[in-house]
Amino acid sequence: MFAFVTAPDCTVQDASPEIHVSAPDPGDLCWPTELGTGITVEVDLARPQRWHSISIAEWERADPALLAALIGRDASWRLARMRAELLSSDRLSREDEVTVTLAPTSPWLRVAVIDALDRWLHLDLDQTLVNAERAIARGRAAKTFRPGPLRDRFLGEALTAARFAASGLTSKLSSLADSAAPLPMELYSGLRRLTTGYAALRREGVDGPEKELALVARAWAGLKDRAPIARRCASDHACSAAQYGLRDEAATSGTVFTSTVDPRQLPARVVGDGASVTEIRMETVYEDREPAVLVTVPAFCSPLPSAVVTDRLLVRLVDRSSGKVHQPALLNLVTGDEADQLGADAPVFARVVPLRGAAPENVRADVFVADSDRAPVIADTDDDLLRSLRSVSVLSEWRSMAAETRLTGDQLARKRRLTQLVDDLAPAGSGQPLFLGGPTLSELVALTEPSATGPEWSTTQGPADLLVAELAAAHANR
Repeated sequence: MFAFVTAPDCTVQDASPEIHVSAPDPGDLCWPTELGTGITVEVDLARPQRWHSISIAEWERADPALLAALIGRDASWRLARMRAELLSSDRLSREDEVTVTLAPTSPWLRVAVIDALDRWLHLDLDQTLVNAERAIARGRAAKTFRPGPLRDRFLGEALTAARFAASGLTSKLSSLADSAAPLPMELYSGLRRLTTGYAALRREGVDGPEKELALVARAWAGLKDRAPIARRCASDHACSAAQYGLRDEAATSGTVFTSTVDPRQLPARVVGDGASVTEIRMETVYEDREPAVLVTVPAFCSPLPSAVVTDRLLVRLVDRSSGKVHQPALLNLVTGDEADQLGADAPVFARVVPLRGAAPENVRADVFVADSDRAPVIADTDDDLLRSLRSVSVLSEWRSMAAETRLTGDQLARKRRLTQLVDDLAPAGSGQPLFLGGPTLSELVALTEPSATGPEWSTTQGPADLLVAELAAAHANR
């Protein structure tokens, strides 16, 4: 990987990091994780077996033990020497580039992968299970350090995250124990891994009994006593996620236009259903006798998104001809009778947005979270937007197939779904990767052949192993 080293006096807010280690190949499914003291790591879900980048804002503040765990002691030593040479030599430029070899993957890679999956994976996941797995992954990574302040800090963060998810995890375990359906062995093993991680974190508590974590242990004991375990058997996958949207028979008073949600502008599982990224609906209306559009977009409903996100969800209109971006407006979450009045079968985000002289057929609606710094695209046919849509679609379907196969062992069902995915992607062509870091269509086609024995695009192994939430979603959809 390449390391970019800059002089430390460039390390101010919004400036380049003092040291940046990055892979040479770009990716569409990257996401950063901040580890504190100015260290940010980034993983690419298309290449999850290694770091995509590591940034160090201030070398002097970065903990040497954490750096060694992330990139290895040899790489840390070499970067430190390069930095020292840059500071002491007038012959070196203010920025220098070298190649460094990082140590094999560490438990911290799993931490970053979970954060990236939480951001990009548009499947009907139980957020409690995602949060619980994030907590135990951080706890296991923290235990690689020797006793001391660094270990205590990360264990404290893991305990806080585990307590936050404990109530939901307890409820999930109890509901599975009450279910009459047998529990697949793979899902049972995943839940056991979560509860074992909780038990390990519980032993690390220093402020007295961990009551929330103890409730998880009791619920797990109840599930073990009552839930039958199923032998793995093949079954067809049927996606049961509802298509949340406006009813086809809904009466409308104006003309309806649509725009495509840009998955780069907001986290997964905020809008749309559990199967795909959805469309934004714009119906022409009048507000204060001025032309406007009623913007509606389905809310992800299992459960509804957190207020932390919904209170920051905005919409802006973009003129397709001039590229002018209108003033953004806050979307409102509409449920119950109010949603029904809009012709919606389920909760939606909605807002009447003035056109301010623009023609409704000539604007695109862009839905985004308040902290997104990405400029909106002008058209739904934008190449980067289409590539990003393919990336989240392939990621979701690939991991969903992997989870189903893990539960059932049915390779024929996997190939049927893969064939359908290939058919859906056929217009994208076969020569180039479907997205940055992803497979080509030809590579996916090769996996549908009878002689194909397993996936070559290996993104569900090692640090990118399936989440327990993914296995639970596949079990629920069977």
